[in-house]
Amino acid sequence: MNPVHVRAILFDFDGVLVDSEPIRFTAGAQALEEIGEALTWERFMRLWLGRTDDAGLRDLLGNRYEAEGMRVAARRNALYEERLDEVPVFEDSLRLIRRLPDGIRLGVATGSRQKEVEHILGHLGLSRHFEVIVTAEDYARAKPAPDPFLAAARRLGVPPASCLVLEDSAAGVAAAHAAGMPVVAVDRGRGAVGLDAATWTVASLDELELTPAGEVVARSTRTSGGG
Repeated sequence: MNPVHVRAILFDFDGVLVDSEPIRFTAGAQALEEIGEALTWERFMRLWLGRTDDAGLRDLLGNRYEAEGMRVAARRNALYEERLDEVPVFEDSLRLIRRLPDGIRLGVATGSRQKEVEHILGHLGLSRHFEVIVTAEDYARAKPAPDPFLAAARRLGVPPASCLVLEDSAAGVAAAHAAGMPVVAVDRGRGAVGLDAATWTVASLDELELTPAGEVVARSTRTSGGG
């Protein structure tokens, strides 16, 4: 594999930068329980990981979505917003940010809502690290379409091939490849599937380094799906 040099890193938010997924799951499960629908962790990971809340809810509720989807979504959002201050940063992500070479620019590209993302980043004191924050309101097509990552690259003024994506879902990995960006899949052992198409797969961002010249060094075996 030829060396990969990048000028920017684009973080997925939920599950990569911050550990929000357990709280998102709890909020969703409670909202669904109120209409008699059960949500297991496995079901949550399959239907929601790397997708918008609306897409996951549509698939779960099926023909009940039109009648109950908006009410469930509003309830889930309210429950989640009550606990935004409980969402922690992943410490390996924070360590990566702190050790990056000077000149590497940072952005967030996520399917989460702007108010949630900005609140969590502000509460954690992370906002200052990110020049660009692209949320669900900023593009038409969600992952696995490339739109979130292309929007972030465009705002940064960095060519897509010079952006490194950090993801934890198959949809996110596919979106990065569709955008023409190398991608590191962070497999935290929570049941994510379909990560083998990533350029690299790591168990922790402590396994990822950038040299002063911006060359990507991942201390793990590169997967065969990388391009």
